[in-house]
Amino acid sequence: MKIGIVGPGAIGTFLAGILGKENEVHLFGRKALDINKIEISGETELKVSVNYTDSVESLSDKELIIICTKSFDTADAMNSISDHLFRGSMVLSLQNGLKNEEIISDFVGEERTIGGITSHGVTYIEEGKVKHAGKGETVIGPYPEGRDKKVEKVCSVFNHAGMKTTLGENILVEIWRKAVINSGINPITAIVGVKNGVLLEDEFLTGLMEDTVLESAEVAKKYVDLDKEKVLKETKKVAERTSDNLSSMLQDIKNEKRTEVEQINGAIIEKAATEEEIRVNKVLYRLVKGLQNRYL
Repeated sequence: MKIGIVGPGAIGTFLAGILGKENEVHLFGRKALDINKIEISGETELKVSVNYTDSVESLSDKELIIICTKSFDTADAMNSISDHLFRGSMVLSLQNGLKNEEIISDFVGEERTIGGITSHGVTYIEEGKVKHAGKGETVIGPYPEGRDKKVEKVCSVFNHAGMKTTLGENILVEIWRKAVINSGINPITAIVGVKNGVLLEDEFLTGLMEDTVLESAEVAKKYVDLDKEKVLKETKKVAERTSDNLSSMLQDIKNEKRTEVEQINGAIIEKAATEEEIRVNKVLYRLVKGLQNRYL
């Protein structure tokens, strides 16, 4: 399959390496970078040649476009590339946050939009190099729900490349589930400055993670069918599987970049009906915003 991956960050680089073994992949970024191969270390050991480009025209013949930018850049990314895609191409989001698929569908239509989540822990090292710090699940599905032969083909391509992927008939549930999990892991690790696994080793951090996840899940239940206790157990499994990983939000704080707290905890706050529902999320949100305001 001809695949274009938009965003040469941690997850985009990781996907370019995994999918590049079996497919024709172009990794696209907004600026010129000296990347001619991908190196993945850790759980996955891999070196593979890659076609990196900053030319949007290189995406015009791709059957699948995977958006891996930060969620606050989704609209800008789609605005840049949408006019250069051929009509049969599908666009898949593998990002954090709640609104990416909605934004993508505004540009290409729901019939060409694929929702997705992945919980692989990936740490960015430098251009073209990442550490696979923990294996996780990947779920994709037509947006907002249903089944589609083209999406089934994409799922098959991922699995054939060695990235275990399942089909979700109601991808909105999966997107909410990931947002709830991220709301409990990302901001706490970013604020305290610890790897994911520490959240399970310190009773106070564990308690804070639990409070956040249960609060976020209560908000999510107003929109999708989500089991609070089940998603809490899943959050702990993700933290365990990616125990050696630095969350994307902590990586952003360390690198003095804008975080996605607005699209994760901020989005959950926005979806809540009352102030009482999101007290913990609000504290975490304000602390992360305060941290990034020191350098932005």
